[in-house]
Amino acid sequence: MDGDIVLAQEGTAHDWRAKPSTCPENFTINFRGYDQPAAESLGANLGQVFGDLGRVIDISNLDGVTVAYDYDQALAELDRGYETSYVLERTKDVAIGVAMTPSVLRNDKLKSHIVLLGNVADLIAGNDGGTFGMALHTIAHECAHVETTAAWDKCFPGELLRARFPNLFAAWRWDVMSACWEEYAACRIAGAIGHDPVPGYEETFLKVLSEIDDKVADTVSGFEGGNADPLVASLFGAFGNLMKFACYLQGALRGTGRGRDELGVADALSSSWFSPYFDRLDEACAKIFDEFGSWSDKSGFDVIGDIVVELIESKVAHIWHREDGSYFIRIHHPRCRA
Repeated sequence: MDGDIVLAQEGTAHDWRAKPSTCPENFTINFRGYDQPAAESLGANLGQVFGDLGRVIDISNLDGVTVAYDYDQALAELDRGYETSYVLERTKDVAIGVAMTPSVLRNDKLKSHIVLLGNVADLIAGNDGGTFGMALHTIAHECAHVETTAAWDKCFPGELLRARFPNLFAAWRWDVMSACWEEYAACRIAGAIGHDPVPGYEETFLKVLSEIDDKVADTVSGFEGGNADPLVASLFGAFGNLMKFACYLQGALRGTGRGRDELGVADALSSSWFSPYFDRLDEACAKIFDEFGSWSDKSGFDVIGDIVVELIESKVAHIWHREDGSYFIRIHHPRCRA
């Protein structure tokens, strides 16, 4: 491995190499599409990377790693330890996914398994310091997801993969809350390990922000009445996506010790209706992070869910809930045709 591991993150001690690693001794790396010599060589490099990252990120709950050139197939075929019809798929919209850390059950215990695109993993063994740094940061981000998942399971055991929602509305709300918190926390934990992710996250967030009004308008204009579930699901998806990419940026800013006013994003937000929501989201996530792994209830997380519902009601439709868990809406968006 020709690159140097640089573990620069929020609160990282200078003597990180002296810390014991949390990387499990018996974790395995499975390779798909590699011949034996290539797998052994890359496996040795990745073993060092995970060992070192385990000194600053708690990856004791790591189940294993899959490195695959057929990344999409590897996700679909991952043994998750329970029966499910849900097929894991990479992100394919504003950003293209190259790594994922799904939760799995092993002997009824929740673990995290990292799936990594082979083309990215290969950069760990390359000679280019820049691409090495990006690959290292990608792996650090996934390791951070291992830590955040374990922290949630410690405080709220038996919920992940096994929770049941009373209705679709609650499930949509949970999806947004979970994605926002997970990405904020992972970005904050990973900090600038390997390279600085802030410019990329800023660019992505600004793109999503610039497109949100048209995206919502198109969604509403396509609604012709009747069952509101597809419309409301799409609204949770659109506003939730905006919030999620805001959280990527916010977590990375906190993890690298910067504020939004140091970036060009400050100008864009100064003239955007999303600005107060951006600040409220950052404050909510920061408060949750301050109590990382010691949460006694979910009140802090509920604030994130409240924000996405408020966005939908403010920008598109008022929502009323019935006692039986169902709901009805009244659309006030100007593009509504129903």
